[in-house]
Amino acid sequence: MLAEPAMLLVHSPLLTSATWDALRSHLEAAGRRVAVLDLRPLVESPSFHTAACAAAANVTHGSPTVIVGHSRAGAYLPGIADAVGSDRLDVVFLDARLPHPGTSWVGSLPPERATWLREMAVSGRLPTWDTWFPADSLADVLPDPEQRRQVLHGLPELSWKVVSEVLPTPGKAWDSARRIYLQLSAAYQSTAEQAVECGYLVRRMDADHLAMVTQPAMVTDLLLSTLLA
Repeated sequence: MLAEPAMLLVHSPLLTSATWDALRSHLEAAGRRVAVLDLRPLVESPSFHTAACAAAANVTHGSPTVIVGHSRAGAYLPGIADAVGSDRLDVVFLDARLPHPGTSWVGSLPPERATWLREMAVSGRLPTWDTWFPADSLADVLPDPEQRRQVLHGLPELSWKVVSEVLPTPGKAWDSARRIYLQLSAAYQSTAEQAVECGYLVRRMDADHLAMVTQPAMVTDLLLSTLLA
């Protein structure tokens, strides 16, 4: 009997690996081997994409793997898939942006959104993600004070070079990977529809963007059941 694939969790560059703590516990309780890629030390690298891929290869290389990326991590999943280099690979976009090879994060945005992002940058850095929204909106998403403290602690001020880096064309491992999109929030409805058009296996859950923090048991069930599809 084949062992279950290892799971590699990739957080958004705007957040931290703490977003995976609750989900990791549930996945391990379900018998899964889980590794978490911490992107924070990489945000000062000359190429964030290259550094993230190299770090992923060091975590797990060649063995059957499920890569799960959240939010803005989605753009880096093709490169991470190629770095892992497994013949048996599932790539899961968890309320995540779709890849945009050949352009940058800011270049992939609608003009008005790109302008908004540029205007937020100060001395070549974006302010921490929690300051992008009214304080009460984050309290609505993360009503538990301890969860909110855990998720928002240590958020990076992202370098503009991460936002402006043009991402390369993916390679063979990405081309052969099974691609899955799990929509958690209404904000990612249009992205999920694009994933359908691109041939992804798409499943939906009526929750919120940080449901892996607030509803980890439900996200675990959705993830594991979809992997069996």
